[in-house]
This record gives sequence, structure tokens and C-alpha cells, in this order.
Amino acid sequence: MGVLQRFEQRLEGMVEGAFARAFKSELQPVEIASAVQREMDDRAAIVAQGRTLVPNDFVVELAEADYERLEVYADSLGVELANLAREYAKEQGYSFVGPVRMRFEGVSDLTTGMFRIRSGVIRGTTVEGGEIRQPASDMPKPPQARVAGRPRLLVSGPEPGPDGARQRTYELTTPVTMLGRGTDCDLRLVDPGVSRHHAELRVEDGEVVLVDLGSTNGTFVNGQPVRRVLLTDGTRVTLGRTTLVFRNDGSY
Repeated sequence: MGVLQRFEQRLEGMVEGAFARAFKSELQPVEIASAVQREMDDRAAIVAQGRTLVPNDFVVELAEADYERLEVYADSLGVELANLAREYAKEQGYSFVGPVRMRFEGVSDLTTGMFRIRSGVIRGTTVEGGEIRQPASDMPKPPQARVAGRPRLLVSGPEPGPDGARQRTYELTTPVTMLGRGTDCDLRLVDPGVSRHHAELRVEDGEVVLVDLGSTNGTFVNGQPVRRVLLTDGTRVTLGRTTLVFRNDGSY
């Protein structure tokens, strides 16, 4: 089964008929998915022997009427399009330098059923040597995750930072936050005990759920191995030699 066919199958299983009702115009999600693949192919650049770099940050511009119909499903569709881009990159041997993100915008110069994609190569956030490096980006910020309070991670690695501090703060701003050693993770942990795609933090019904992605060394919450768990304020998560404390007390 091809990448596009798996994408369609996931959409059908996720929201029974909802996307079909949302897209009453000529615009269909699979058309956007196909365009994302073309954008990756068109902008693929060989940066080293055996390594081809492609965009990882995408904005899908839609006619305003289409955007209004889509908005309620935008988070779910964005996650599935990001999954499709990762699968296609693996299939084609492409590489990313940061997390794959998809966002939608309504624009006035497009008519119903029309869309276009713009993309960028944006480095992700990396935890290494006691520091969290968050590169500047001129792309729009991703939408804030729909969860009450101020969800964030207090990140502690095996080494203190240059200023002596051992703990850094990472804000949770997207519906899905991938944790791991891979360059396409939202929060990249340079830790030999962490798998390339180790775990995900998912916003579900306004709460944050931690899901292990079949990691080699496991994910531990308050010292116990877990596959899936609801996080509450103060929950302590361990991946390799990295500790993450989930906070959502609303304070700054």
C-alpha cells in the first residue's frame, strides 16, 4: 500500500465521514497530501553524499471559504499530513533538519477549491550539553495546543548548562510533540539512551498524554515503565539519561 493510500485510510478511520462533509468543494485532503509530496520532490537538495534535504515546515494556503470549513479539523489533518511527509521522506531517502509541521491559512486571492503550499527548512529545538537551542524562524508560529494552563516541560540532562543551570523550560505549543534523538523531532534529545523517535506528547480532550513509540530503552514515569499515560502537574518522565518534569500550573 502506498503512502497516499495509507493517508486516506487513516483519515477514514479517524473521522468517519467528517472530512467528506468539510470538503464539499472540489478540494480534497488527498490533493493536499499529493502536493506536499511534490513540494518535497521539487525542493529536494543534495547537501552531502547520501543525504538529500527537504523542507520540514509547510503552510497550506486555502480559499477563505475552504479554510472556514476545514478549521475545526485542521489539527487532526495537520498531524496526518506530517505523518505522510515523514513516511514519504523515509521511502525516498530524504532527510529533515527539524520537526515536520503543517499549518493552514485562509487567503483572499484564492477561489474555492484552489490552494498552494509554501515551505521552509527550519531547524528544530535541541537539548545538548545542558542547553536548549531554539533557532529563530521567519515562518509563522505553530498554533497553540488547545489545553488549559501553560503546559511545559522542565528538561534536565546529565550535564549542567554553561551557566551552571541543570533545568531548562520547553513550552508545549503543538497538538503533537515528538521526543527523540532524530533531527525531525520537535524536541531533539542528544542522549545515547534515547531512541530516534522515542515518545510523543499528544493533546487529547484538553489534556496531555505521553505515548511511548516502541523505544529501545523504554519510557519511565515516576520510575515506572509506561506505554501510555495521562500527565498531571509534576509528573516526572525519564528518557535515557534525560529527565522531563511536566508542569501545567498556569504560572510563569
